[in-house]
Amino acid sequence: MNRRAVILQELGLNPQWIRHEVLAAIEAEEANTAVVPHHIKPEATTPVNDPHFSPIANAVHHRIEEQIAESEQKNSSSKAAAAHLLLQKNKTTSGSEKRLSTDDIFRNDARSECISQMSWEELRVEIASCTACPRHQQREQAVFGTGQSDAQLFIVSDAPSKAEEQANLAIVGPAQRMLSQMLISLGQQPASFMSNAVKCCGPRNPTSKELAACAPLLQRQIALVKPKAIFAIGQFAAEVTLNTPAPIRELRGKAQQCQDIPTFVSYHPSYLQRNLHDKAKAWQDLLQLKTELNR
Repeated sequence: MNRRAVILQELGLNPQWIRHEVLAAIEAEEANTAVVPHHIKPEATTPVNDPHFSPIANAVHHRIEEQIAESEQKNSSSKAAAAHLLLQKNKTTSGSEKRLSTDDIFRNDARSECISQMSWEELRVEIASCTACPRHQQREQAVFGTGQSDAQLFIVSDAPSKAEEQANLAIVGPAQRMLSQMLISLGQQPASFMSNAVKCCGPRNPTSKELAACAPLLQRQIALVKPKAIFAIGQFAAEVTLNTPAPIRELRGKAQQCQDIPTFVSYHPSYLQRNLHDKAKAWQDLLQLKTELNR
C-alpha cells in the first residue's frame, strides 16, 4: 500500500473531494524537503495535536493551516469574498428592499411566537401550507427536511433547487455525494437531520425578507431536534442560522452559537466543486466539527 492509500485509509477519506488539496501538498513538500526557501518565515508556535486524531491526521491538519495562512497572505481578496458580494447584489431585483412597516414587524413577531410553540406535526403542516413570502407562488411543494428527530448533528443547506424540491430532499446530486464524503471523513458518521435555510425553491436567490420569513421555521426545527452541533453550509444557511449577513470567510474557523448550540459554518459542496482551493478550508471546518461531536 503506497503512502497515498495509507493516508486515505488513516483519515477515512474518499479521494474524490480532498486528494488534490491535501495529498498533493504533502507529496510536494516531501519532494522539496532539500530546497531552501527564499525567505525566512517568522517563528511559529509549536502546533498542538488534537488527541482525537491520529499522528497522520494531525500532521495533515497542521499543513493545511500553514497552506491557508500563506494563501491569505498572498491574496486577501478571495473568490469566496467575491461570491458573497455577488450573492448580496443578487438578493433583490431592484437593488433595494422596502423597509418593514410597524404592522409587518408585529405580524412577524406574532407568527414567530406561534411557530416557537409548535410540535413536529404542527410544524410540518405549517411549512407545507406556508404563504409568508412570494416564493410559495413558484413551488410545487415545500421541502421540510429529512433525518432523525433526535440527531446529534443538524445540517443547514441553502435554498432548495428544483431537483431538490421534486425529490423533497435538502440536497441532491453531486453536491449530496460530496457532502456524504465530507461526513464520512468525520469517522463514525453521526446521526443527522438536514434542512434548508428556506423551504421553497425559486427562480432566483432568496431576498432578506424571504430568509427572515423562513427563519422561525428553521429555528423551531433546531429547537425540536436539540442537536449537539450545527453545520451550516452556504451563505444563506449561515445567514438564517446565525441571523447575520456576515460572509462565510468571517464566520468560519471558529464555533458560533445558535440557541446555545455550537455552530460551524463552511462552504456549500456545490461551491467547493467550482472552487477547489477552498476544499482545504472546508476540511479544517470539518476537523473542528469532529472535535465538538467527540466531546
